[in-house]
Amino acid sequence: MADETKDQEETAEEVETSEAEETEESEASEEVEASETEEESSEAADDEADDAAGAADDEDESDEDEAEESEAEEADEDDAEESEAEEADEDDAEPSEAEESEAEEAEESEAEEADEDEEDEDEAPAAVEADPNEVETLDLTREAQKAAAADGAVAGVAAFFEHPAHLLYAAEETRDSDYEKFDAFSPFPIHGMDDALGVGRSWIPWVTFFAGATGFTIAASLQFGIMGFDWPMVYGGKPFIAWPSFVPIMFELTVLLAGVTTGLVMLIAAGCFRKPFIIDPDITNDRFVLWISADDPRFKRDGVIDYMKGLNPSEIRTVRRDQK
Repeated sequence: MADETKDQEETAEEVETSEAEETEESEASEEVEASETEEESSEAADDEADDAAGAADDEDESDEDEAEESEAEEADEDDAEESEAEEADEDDAEPSEAEESEAEEAEESEAEEADEDEEDEDEAPAAVEADPNEVETLDLTREAQKAAAADGAVAGVAAFFEHPAHLLYAAEETRDSDYEKFDAFSPFPIHGMDDALGVGRSWIPWVTFFAGATGFTIAASLQFGIMGFDWPMVYGGKPFIAWPSFVPIMFELTVLLAGVTTGLVMLIAAGCFRKPFIIDPDITNDRFVLWISADDPRFKRDGVIDYMKGLNPSEIRTVRRDQK
């Protein structure tokens, strides 16, 4: 028993010593940590102090720089004001010199003009009296020019008839005369008027022929060229160039180009896109008119009027260009 108690006491003492050692170690570690925290805080304080000192130094330097810049700006402003003042003085001085030079030039020019006037008065010849014959010739030429201008404003002469047969007769007579630029107007077609006016066969059929030939050539070239050379194909057991099957296409393109081209050329040749020359609005109602244009090389207004009087019209009217 005594041994057991001794063992228990020894174990208790060992436990107590171990606990004491642990407490000492913990206290030592706490002291080390405290010292480290104190060192860190001191270092942080030192850093903050250094930063504050640096910021103060930077502020002082920036203030000094700003002061120097402001002084430099003030000096520049002073220099600019001085230069402006000098320029203003120069500008004030320049006009005075320019004014003096202008005044001198004006005096010199006035003196020269006065000298020239005196010389002209000395050299001026005596007045020449106008010749009355020359004045009369000038008046006659002016009247002739006015008459020529009035004739130049005439577009032509129109003779009005009451019946289409009378117009047909007048057209035949004018065709056999020396006039070339003439025409007949009526509200409806008159049989035989083309022969009475001497109008030949129209050239429009030639346009139709060439347009149709062009369409035929295009259709034939496309079909024979494609099926025979460019892209030959076999269909229905027929040869490559089966020309009977090409006939409808050639016919259709021939008719298409011939018809469309003929219509357009006919409208252009008839003047449908030009401003019409209206002699009298009643021509499309119940008037029949024979027209002789002023563009005819043999046109003289009085001679044309005398000729038309021999055709027994109901009215003869001179049409001027400003009435178009």
